[in-house]
Amino acid sequence: MLDINRILVVGAGAPLGLDIVRRLAAMGKTVMAAYRTPRPALEESLTQAGGVPVQMDMGNRDDLRRRLTDCDAAVFTPILTTSRLAAPLLRSNQPAVFFSSNNVAVVPEDPIYAGLATAERTVHATAPHTVILRPTMIYGSPGSGNLSRLMLAFRRWPVMLRPAGKALQQPVFFRDLGGVAVTALLGPEFAGRTISVGGPDVVNLRDLYAKVAAAAGVYRPVLPVPVGIAARFVAGLQSLGMTAPVSSHQLQRAKLDKTARGTDVITTETPLETGLQDLAEALRRQGRL
Repeated sequence: MLDINRILVVGAGAPLGLDIVRRLAAMGKTVMAAYRTPRPALEESLTQAGGVPVQMDMGNRDDLRRRLTDCDAAVFTPILTTSRLAAPLLRSNQPAVFFSSNNVAVVPEDPIYAGLATAERTVHATAPHTVILRPTMIYGSPGSGNLSRLMLAFRRWPVMLRPAGKALQQPVFFRDLGGVAVTALLGPEFAGRTISVGGPDVVNLRDLYAKVAAAAGVYRPVLPVPVGIAARFVAGLQSLGMTAPVSSHQLQRAKLDKTARGTDVITTETPLETGLQDLAEALRRQGRL
Protein backbone atom coordinates (compact mmCIF):
# COMPACT_ATOMS: atom_id res chain seq x y z
CA MET A 1 0.00 0.00 0.00
CA LEU A 2 1.02 3.62 -0.52
CA ASP A 3 2.55 5.58 2.35
CA ILE A 4 -0.41 7.88 2.95
CA ASN A 5 -1.04 9.50 6.32
CA ARG A 6 -3.21 12.61 5.90
CA ILE A 7 -6.42 12.10 3.93
CA LEU A 8 -9.23 14.46 3.00
CA VAL A 9 -12.71 12.88 2.84
CA VAL A 10 -15.23 15.18 1.15
CA GLY A 11 -18.87 14.48 1.97
CA ALA A 12 -17.95 13.02 5.35
CA GLY A 13 -21.32 14.01 6.83
CA ALA A 14 -23.16 11.45 4.68
CA PRO A 15 -23.26 7.75 5.67
CA LEU A 16 -20.80 6.59 3.01
CA GLY A 17 -18.33 9.35 3.81
CA LEU A 18 -18.64 8.72 7.54
CA ASP A 19 -17.91 5.02 7.01
CA ILE A 20 -14.80 5.89 5.00
CA VAL A 21 -13.66 8.28 7.75
CA ARG A 22 -14.13 5.55 10.35
CA ARG A 23 -12.19 2.98 8.32
CA LEU A 24 -9.26 5.27 7.63
CA ALA A 25 -9.07 6.49 11.23
CA ALA A 26 -9.04 2.88 12.45
CA MET A 27 -5.93 2.37 10.29
CA GLY A 28 -4.19 5.21 12.13
CA LYS A 29 -4.64 7.81 9.39
CA THR A 30 -5.24 11.48 10.08
CA VAL A 31 -8.57 12.14 8.39
CA MET A 32 -9.86 15.59 7.52
CA ALA A 33 -13.62 14.97 7.54
CA ALA A 34 -15.07 17.67 5.31
CA TYR A 35 -18.75 18.61 5.25
CA ARG A 36 -20.64 21.47 3.67
CA THR A 37 -23.74 22.14 5.79
CA PRO A 38 -23.61 22.12 9.60
CA ARG A 39 -26.17 19.88 11.31
CA PRO A 40 -26.87 19.13 14.98
CA ALA A 41 -24.29 16.73 16.43
CA LEU A 42 -22.52 16.34 13.06
CA GLU A 43 -19.11 17.45 14.31
CA GLU A 44 -19.48 15.16 17.31
CA SER A 45 -20.27 12.20 15.01
CA LEU A 46 -17.24 12.95 12.83
CA THR A 47 -15.00 13.26 15.88
CA GLN A 48 -16.31 10.00 17.33
CA ALA A 49 -15.54 8.34 14.01
CA GLY A 50 -11.92 9.48 14.40
CA GLY A 51 -11.99 12.38 11.96
CA VAL A 52 -11.07 16.04 12.24
CA PRO A 53 -14.25 17.97 11.29
CA VAL A 54 -13.74 20.56 8.56
CA GLN A 55 -16.50 22.72 7.11
CA MET A 56 -15.78 23.25 3.43
CA ASP A 57 -17.59 24.19 0.24
CA MET A 58 -16.21 22.48 -2.87
CA GLY A 59 -17.23 25.54 -4.84
CA ASN A 60 -14.54 27.50 -3.02
CA ARG A 61 -11.54 26.54 -5.14
CA ASP A 62 -9.00 28.35 -2.95
CA ASP A 63 -10.21 26.53 0.17
CA LEU A 64 -10.30 23.18 -1.64
CA ARG A 65 -6.82 23.71 -3.06
CA ARG A 66 -5.48 24.54 0.40
CA ARG A 67 -7.07 21.42 1.91
CA LEU A 68 -5.64 19.23 -0.85
CA THR A 69 -2.21 20.77 -0.38
CA ASP A 70 -2.35 19.80 3.30
CA CYS A 71 -3.26 16.17 2.55
CA ASP A 72 -1.56 13.18 0.93
CA ALA A 73 -4.74 11.84 -0.70
CA ALA A 74 -8.48 12.46 -0.99
CA VAL A 75 -11.83 10.73 -1.37
CA PHE A 76 -14.70 12.63 -2.96
CA THR A 77 -18.03 11.00 -2.15
CA PRO A 78 -20.30 13.55 -3.91
CA ILE A 79 -21.26 12.37 -7.39
CA LEU A 80 -18.68 13.06 -10.09
CA THR A 81 -20.64 15.82 -11.82
CA THR A 82 -19.94 17.87 -8.68
CA SER A 83 -16.60 16.49 -7.51
CA ARG A 84 -14.92 16.62 -10.96
CA LEU A 85 -14.04 20.24 -10.17
CA ALA A 86 -11.41 18.94 -7.76
CA ALA A 87 -9.44 16.97 -10.36
CA PRO A 88 -7.42 19.92 -11.73
CA LEU A 89 -6.44 20.87 -8.18
CA LEU A 90 -4.81 17.54 -7.36
CA ARG A 91 -1.03 17.42 -7.29
CA SER A 92 0.78 15.20 -9.74
CA ASN A 93 0.13 11.56 -8.76
CA GLN A 94 -1.80 12.58 -5.62
CA PRO A 95 -4.09 9.56 -4.94
CA ALA A 96 -7.81 10.24 -5.10
CA VAL A 97 -11.07 8.33 -5.43
CA PHE A 98 -14.17 9.67 -7.18
CA PHE A 99 -17.68 8.20 -7.43
CA SER A 100 -19.73 7.83 -10.60
CA SER A 101 -22.58 5.37 -11.34
CA ASN A 102 -22.93 1.93 -12.91
CA ASN A 103 -25.82 3.41 -14.90
CA VAL A 104 -23.26 5.14 -17.11
CA ALA A 105 -22.89 1.72 -18.77
CA VAL A 106 -26.57 0.73 -18.42
CA VAL A 107 -28.21 3.80 -19.98
CA PRO A 108 -25.42 5.75 -21.70
CA GLU A 109 -27.96 7.71 -23.76
CA ASP A 110 -29.66 9.17 -20.65
CA PRO A 111 -28.60 12.85 -20.31
CA ILE A 112 -27.75 12.42 -16.64
CA TYR A 113 -25.42 9.48 -17.24
CA ALA A 114 -24.05 10.90 -20.47
CA GLY A 115 -22.99 13.86 -18.33
CA LEU A 116 -21.35 11.52 -15.85
CA ALA A 117 -19.47 9.78 -18.66
CA THR A 118 -18.16 13.15 -19.82
CA ALA A 119 -17.11 13.94 -16.26
CA GLU A 120 -15.28 10.59 -16.03
CA ARG A 121 -13.31 11.36 -19.18
CA THR A 122 -12.49 14.84 -17.92
CA VAL A 123 -11.24 13.55 -14.56
CA HIS A 124 -9.05 10.84 -16.10
CA ALA A 125 -7.65 13.30 -18.64
CA THR A 126 -6.85 15.83 -15.91
CA ALA A 127 -5.71 13.39 -13.21
CA PRO A 128 -5.04 10.04 -14.93
CA HIS A 129 -3.80 8.38 -11.74
CA THR A 130 -7.11 8.70 -9.90
CA VAL A 131 -9.71 5.94 -9.36
CA ILE A 132 -13.36 6.20 -10.40
CA LEU A 133 -15.85 3.84 -8.78
CA ARG A 134 -19.16 3.04 -10.47
CA PRO A 135 -21.44 1.49 -7.82
CA THR A 136 -24.71 -0.24 -8.58
CA MET A 137 -27.73 0.58 -6.38
CA ILE A 138 -26.31 1.68 -3.01
CA TYR A 139 -28.39 0.69 0.01
CA GLY A 140 -28.18 0.24 3.75
CA SER A 141 -28.39 3.82 5.00
CA PRO A 142 -31.70 4.88 6.61
CA GLY A 143 -31.52 8.17 4.74
CA SER A 144 -31.07 6.68 1.27
CA GLY A 145 -33.84 7.07 -1.26
CA ASN A 146 -34.14 3.54 -2.62
CA LEU A 147 -34.49 0.41 -0.48
CA SER A 148 -35.04 2.30 2.77
CA ARG A 149 -37.94 4.13 1.14
CA LEU A 150 -39.30 0.85 -0.21
CA MET A 151 -39.00 -0.74 3.23
CA LEU A 152 -40.96 2.08 4.83
CA ALA A 153 -43.57 1.84 2.08
CA PHE A 154 -44.23 -1.78 3.03
CA ARG A 155 -45.19 -0.50 6.47
CA ARG A 156 -47.37 2.25 5.10
CA TRP A 157 -49.33 0.71 2.23
CA PRO A 158 -51.77 -2.24 2.48
CA VAL A 159 -50.91 -3.32 -1.07
CA MET A 160 -47.64 -2.79 -2.92
CA LEU A 161 -47.19 -2.32 -6.63
CA ARG A 162 -43.97 -3.21 -8.40
CA PRO A 163 -42.95 -2.81 -12.03
CA ALA A 164 -43.57 -6.00 -13.98
CA GLY A 165 -40.71 -7.75 -15.71
CA LYS A 166 -37.57 -9.74 -15.03
CA ALA A 167 -35.01 -6.95 -14.80
CA LEU A 168 -32.09 -7.70 -12.50
CA GLN A 169 -30.61 -5.65 -9.67
CA GLN A 170 -27.29 -6.05 -7.86
CA PRO A 171 -27.49 -3.81 -4.76
CA VAL A 172 -24.25 -2.95 -2.96
CA PHE A 173 -24.17 -2.37 0.81
CA PHE A 174 -22.86 1.12 1.55
CA ARG A 175 -20.29 -0.05 4.09
CA ASP A 176 -18.86 -2.52 1.59
CA LEU A 177 -18.56 0.34 -0.88
CA GLY A 178 -16.68 2.33 1.75
CA GLY A 179 -14.24 -0.56 2.11
CA VAL A 180 -13.66 -0.69 -1.64
CA ALA A 181 -13.00 3.06 -1.68
CA VAL A 182 -10.35 2.76 1.04
CA THR A 183 -8.67 -0.18 -0.67
CA ALA A 184 -8.66 1.64 -4.01
CA LEU A 185 -7.23 4.79 -2.45
CA LEU A 186 -4.33 3.04 -0.72
CA GLY A 187 -3.51 0.46 -3.39
CA PRO A 188 -1.25 1.77 -6.17
CA GLU A 189 -2.49 -1.00 -8.49
CA PHE A 190 -5.89 0.75 -8.66
CA ALA A 191 -4.55 4.03 -10.05
CA GLY A 192 -6.14 5.11 -13.32
CA ARG A 193 -8.92 2.50 -13.21
CA THR A 194 -12.68 2.88 -13.61
CA ILE A 195 -14.27 0.08 -11.58
CA SER A 196 -17.88 -1.06 -11.34
CA VAL A 197 -18.86 -2.22 -7.84
CA GLY A 198 -21.81 -4.51 -7.10
CA GLY A 199 -23.03 -6.69 -4.26
CA PRO A 200 -22.81 -10.50 -4.18
CA ASP A 201 -26.50 -11.11 -4.93
CA VAL A 202 -28.20 -10.58 -8.28
CA VAL A 203 -32.00 -10.60 -7.94
CA ASN A 204 -35.05 -9.77 -10.00
CA LEU A 205 -37.56 -7.21 -8.77
CA ARG A 206 -39.95 -9.85 -7.43
CA ASP A 207 -37.27 -11.35 -5.19
CA LEU A 208 -35.93 -7.92 -4.23
CA TYR A 209 -39.36 -6.79 -3.01
CA ALA A 210 -39.79 -10.07 -1.12
CA LYS A 211 -36.45 -9.67 0.65
CA VAL A 212 -37.19 -6.07 1.58
CA ALA A 213 -40.58 -7.05 3.02
CA ALA A 214 -39.06 -9.91 5.01
CA ALA A 215 -36.41 -7.64 6.51
CA ALA A 216 -39.11 -5.13 7.48
CA GLY A 217 -41.14 -7.91 9.05
CA VAL A 218 -44.27 -7.07 7.05
CA TYR A 219 -46.06 -9.05 4.40
CA ARG A 220 -48.27 -7.28 1.89
CA PRO A 221 -49.75 -8.36 -1.41
CA VAL A 222 -47.35 -7.26 -4.16
CA LEU A 223 -48.96 -6.72 -7.54
CA PRO A 224 -46.81 -6.59 -10.68
CA VAL A 225 -48.05 -3.86 -13.00
CA PRO A 226 -46.86 -2.57 -16.36
CA VAL A 227 -44.40 0.27 -16.10
CA GLY A 228 -46.80 2.72 -17.77
CA ILE A 229 -49.51 2.09 -15.18
CA ALA A 230 -46.99 2.30 -12.35
CA ALA A 231 -45.75 5.63 -13.71
CA ARG A 232 -49.28 7.04 -13.71
CA PHE A 233 -49.76 5.81 -10.14
CA VAL A 234 -46.55 7.54 -9.02
CA ALA A 235 -47.59 10.73 -10.81
CA GLY A 236 -50.94 10.60 -9.00
CA LEU A 237 -49.26 10.26 -5.62
CA GLN A 238 -46.93 13.13 -6.39
CA SER A 239 -49.87 15.34 -7.44
CA LEU A 240 -51.33 14.74 -3.98
CA GLY A 241 -48.06 15.71 -2.32
CA MET A 242 -47.29 12.11 -1.32
CA THR A 243 -44.00 10.20 -1.62
CA ALA A 244 -44.00 7.09 -3.79
CA PRO A 245 -41.80 4.04 -3.07
CA VAL A 246 -39.95 4.65 -6.34
CA SER A 247 -39.39 7.75 -8.43
CA SER A 248 -40.64 8.25 -11.97
CA HIS A 249 -36.98 8.38 -13.08
CA GLN A 250 -36.37 4.93 -11.56
CA LEU A 251 -39.50 3.57 -13.24
CA GLN A 252 -38.20 4.65 -16.64
CA ARG A 253 -35.30 2.23 -16.16
CA ALA A 254 -37.33 -0.58 -14.53
CA LYS A 255 -37.03 -2.87 -17.56
CA LEU A 256 -33.22 -2.73 -17.64
CA ASP A 257 -30.75 -5.04 -15.94
CA LYS A 258 -28.64 -2.97 -13.55
CA THR A 259 -25.93 -5.48 -12.76
CA ALA A 260 -22.32 -4.31 -12.53
CA ARG A 261 -21.05 -3.69 -16.07
CA GLY A 262 -17.65 -3.57 -17.68
CA THR A 263 -14.42 -5.54 -17.72
CA ASP A 264 -13.24 -4.13 -14.37
CA VAL A 265 -15.72 -5.22 -11.69
CA ILE A 266 -15.44 -5.71 -7.93
CA THR A 267 -18.06 -7.87 -6.19
CA THR A 268 -18.47 -7.13 -2.48
CA GLU A 269 -19.24 -9.57 0.34
CA THR A 270 -22.27 -8.57 2.44
CA PRO A 271 -25.27 -10.73 1.42
CA LEU A 272 -28.37 -8.75 0.48
CA GLU A 273 -30.44 -10.26 3.29
CA THR A 274 -27.78 -9.32 5.86
CA GLY A 275 -27.56 -5.76 4.59
CA LEU A 276 -31.36 -5.40 4.60
CA GLN A 277 -31.54 -6.65 8.17
CA ASP A 278 -28.94 -4.05 9.13
CA LEU A 279 -31.02 -1.38 7.39
CA ALA A 280 -34.21 -2.50 9.15
CA GLU A 281 -32.49 -2.35 12.55
CA ALA A 282 -31.22 1.16 11.80
CA LEU A 283 -34.74 2.31 10.87
CA ARG A 284 -36.14 0.75 14.05
CA ARG A 285 -33.57 2.57 16.16
CA GLN A 286 -34.81 5.80 14.58
CA GLY A 287 -38.41 4.85 15.39
CA ARG A 288 -39.36 4.83 11.73
CA LEU A 289 -40.05 1.12 11.27
